[in-house]
This record gives sequence, structure tokens and C-alpha cells, in this order.
Amino acid sequence: MKRLIGLAMSLAVLATAVWAFAPRALPPFPATALRPDGLQVNGIARAGERLVAVGERGKILFSDDQGRDWRVAAVDKPQGATLTQVAFADSRHGIAVGHSGLILRTEDGGTHWQQVAFDAQSSDPLLGALAQRNGPWFAVGSFGRFLVSRDQGRHWEEAALNVNSAMQDRHLNAIAGDGQGRLMLVGEAGLVLRSADGGSRWEPVKTPYEGSLYGVLPLRDGAWLAFGMRGNALRSDDFGTTWQAAETGLRTSFFGGAELPDGRIVLAGQGGTLVMSADGGRHFAPLPAGSPQTLAALVPAGKDALALGGSSGLAGATLAANR
Repeated sequence: MKRLIGLAMSLAVLATAVWAFAPRALPPFPATALRPDGLQVNGIARAGERLVAVGERGKILFSDDQGRDWRVAAVDKPQGATLTQVAFADSRHGIAVGHSGLILRTEDGGTHWQQVAFDAQSSDPLLGALAQRNGPWFAVGSFGRFLVSRDQGRHWEEAALNVNSAMQDRHLNAIAGDGQGRLMLVGEAGLVLRSADGGSRWEPVKTPYEGSLYGVLPLRDGAWLAFGMRGNALRSDDFGTTWQAAETGLRTSFFGGAELPDGRIVLAGQGGTLVMSADGGRHFAPLPAGSPQTLAALVPAGKDALALGGSSGLAGATLAANR
């Protein structure tokens, strides 16, 4: 009897050990949440009806309800490098660029991203991106970095701007296109370059402002608007041949801009600054500041609404109806 009891106890101990060390599914854990108000956001773009935002630590968020709720996108091979800008050619295909030459690509509207370029040996950032429905894609950045892709962002190569040596090392901050083959690129020290042939040839144009320009917008009336430091905004009606200074009434820097569906233009920048123009970018009036954070990016988010991104994360703003 004692032998049977001892054998039974040994079997029980063995069974317990086998159960304890056997492989089995782990209990589910709550999904990692990322608060949109706790992430520095540097760029926002539309992918059809979806909004996509990028920022510090290589994080990408997307919203399918005009910015009310945000979800975290899946990034292949996350590097933790800050992302600076995002651009889409259509509702599905786009790129995000950032520090250390990081370029991510998506084919599903920003839900999933794949790394296509990264330089672990350099922290120099890419600062601007352009993804076109028809035509090459571009990424630009510090010290005159200029990259082009001819296969919708899968592969990238260095390209030459063919400008004089004094301009070659200037930081390139933003690039935009009007969908008709005309492109414009802006950077530090008043740098403005234009291309009338889809980016094959570039030429510098002179502006009345020699400080840094951080953004450029092609407007629906055919004009172009460039904006940057110390409240400067410039409008050109002849694709950059001549420029007129817009009246903003401010000395704070503008980092982001957007044209609304009704033609109004909003610029955003330092200290939560928001200014709006109802006359094609000739005159701007201040809007009530929603927060003291520095605003880096904005996109239209429904009728008379904006999605804003900046140093304190993502926010929204409602504009008075255009009358």
C-alpha cells in the first residue's frame, strides 16, 4: 500500500512539472495604447477620407473619423527615428520620411508600413516628401539631400538639382506639386527652386525674403504660396517669377499650411498661431489660439474643421463658416 501511495505521489509531481513547463498560449494582454496628446506630431496628410499623422519615435497614427479617434499603425522594422513628414499619391499609396534618411512606404492607406530606406550611420533628417499619382516621388532634406523614386517609393536614388555651389548644401524643407507637372521646393536662406517638367530640371527663383521657408502650397487659382520664419508668407501668380509679400501682421514662424475646400487658406506655427486668408493668401487674419503648443502641420478635417499636429500632439479646431 505504501508503495502505491508513493508511486501515486511521484506521478502527481511529474504531472505538475510537465504542466508547468509545457508550452502553451500566454494570456492576452491589453493592446498598447498611445495617447495622441502625448506624441510630438510633425506631419499630417489625407489618404482619401483617412487622416495619417507622423511624429517622434517613428510613430504613425491614423483616424477614420476626421480626427476624433486615432489608432496606431503597424511599422515593419521600427527604428525609433523621428518622422518629419508624410505624403500620399492616392488613398492607398504613400510615404513617410524622417531622421537617419528613414523612408517608410504603405500600400493600404497607412495601416501598415514597410521600411525602404534607413542610414544607421547618419542622423541627418529628410524633411519633405511628395508622392504623385502620375510621376516620380521625391524626398528632400538637410544639406541639400534630394532623392527620387520612379516606382512609387519602392526604390530611391540620389538626384542632382544642378544649382550653383552656394545653394547645394542648404537645407531643403518642403516640396509640393500642382498635379500638372509643376513642382516647387523651398528651404533655408530664402531658397526657392521650381521645375516645370515634373522634376527633371530645376531652376532657382529670387524672392524678397532671405530667411528660411518651411512650406509651399500650390493654390487652386494657379498661384503659389510660400511661408516660413518671422511671420513671412509670399504669394506668386506667375509660378515664382515674381513674389508679393502677404500681410500676416505677425512675427511668429509658420510651419504648416493648407487650403480648405472653399478656397480659404490657413497657416499654423509657433505658439499655437493660426491665421486665415479669404483672399487667396494676400491678407491673413489671426484665429483664436486653441493651445500654446507649437503647431507643425494641419489638414482639413470635415466642413469648417481642421486636424492640427504639433509639440503637444494632435488636436482639432473648428472655423467660423465662410460667408
